[in-house]
Formats: sequence, C-alpha cells, structure tokens
Amino acid sequence: MSFGWRHLSPAVVEFLAAHPNLDVDLDLNDRRVDLVSEGYDLAIRIGKLADSSLIARTLAPCRHVVCASPLYLAAHGVPLTPSDLASQNHECLVYSNRPALEQWRFRVNDEWKEAPVTARHLSVNNGDVLRDAAVAGLGLVVLPTFVVGEAVAAGALRVVLGDYEFFDPSIHAIWPPNRQLSAKVRAFVDFLTARFGGVPYWDRPFSHIGRVAGQPPLL
Repeated sequence: MSFGWRHLSPAVVEFLAAHPNLDVDLDLNDRRVDLVSEGYDLAIRIGKLADSSLIARTLAPCRHVVCASPLYLAAHGVPLTPSDLASQNHECLVYSNRPALEQWRFRVNDEWKEAPVTARHLSVNNGDVLRDAAVAGLGLVVLPTFVVGEAVAAGALRVVLGDYEFFDPSIHAIWPPNRQLSAKVRAFVDFLTARFGGVPYWDRPFSHIGRVAGQPPLL
C-alpha cells in the first residue's frame, strides 16, 4: 500500500495523462492476488518471488534501512553492530507481513546473520504507521527507503547500522504467461521501468550511506 500510493499512483496518473485514450483499473492492496483466477493483467510485487509460472520484470531495487528518531537514540543509545539490538534491549517496531527475523538480517563478515529482536514495541502491517511510530520515538524500525526517505531528509529519522548490508528484495512487474502481453500493458511496464530503474529517486537521501546489496555505491 505504501509504495502504491506514494510512487505507483503518481506514475499511473502521469501515464494516463500521456495516453488519454487508455483506462486503468488500479487496485491498491497488500494481499497477494491470483492474477489468473482474478483476471488481472499485471501486478506490482515487492520481495522474493515464489517459484511459479508467472513472468516477472525487475523494476527497481527495494533498499531497506534501520532508523529511529534522534529523541529515541538520545534516550536509548545508538546501536553500532546488529548484536547491539538485543544486548542494549532496543525497542523494535516490526512489519507484521514478514517474519521478524527476516526483517533484521544483516551481512556480517561475508555471512548473512539474523539479529535477535527481543523487544517488539509495535507490530503492524503498514509501513507508514511504522514510520510515524519511529518518528514519535517509539523505537527502531527497518523500512524501505521509499517509505522513510522524506523523514530522513527532514532529520525526523536517523539511519543507523548503515555499514551493514541487508539482503534487499526487488520491486517487480509480473503477469501470467498464458496471457499475451498487450501493447498497452507492455507500454505501461516500459514506462515504469524507465521511471523507477537504475538508482531510484527515493534513494537520493541515502547516497552517503553504505551500499545496496548487489548494486554499485549510490551516487
């Protein structure tokens, strides 16, 4: 939902303005739809794709960062390593649509390790709610840069553990293999690829922080 209304919706509006004879039925929903049985031409999904017959095109990386408000960090200390999350007993805000350990996974000495999260102050299935809770000083959060970019740029949130790499998922366009990709759907996918490809615009506030998994340094 967060990506849909923040980034996909403006893209759809721009696409329709350039193609006034086309119609789009946009369904913003966090549930995993069945494209075939429900008759969807296209879906945008974030995360690791399950093995299936669906055809996918990668639109953009989905970089994640750990961040908290300056107020929270002043009161609870700044974690310098992933192990500090547990040893310093940090309050951690959790996205409930993914397993908690999967959210707090770092590359440490060339090995992927899950940092134990002992204090879950809030668990919710929406990234914007988590961002607002972090801005209010309720704890540390792992969120995509497309959710927290404005808050980081404004100084409301501060990125920590930036030297530790996450296994970041990607943003994909997917469609059924047994449904011929029409010219209008192909044009929309090409439009999204051009708009979001490379280093996405929402990553610009993070150009000085760490590296994106599998990507060159952000410039």
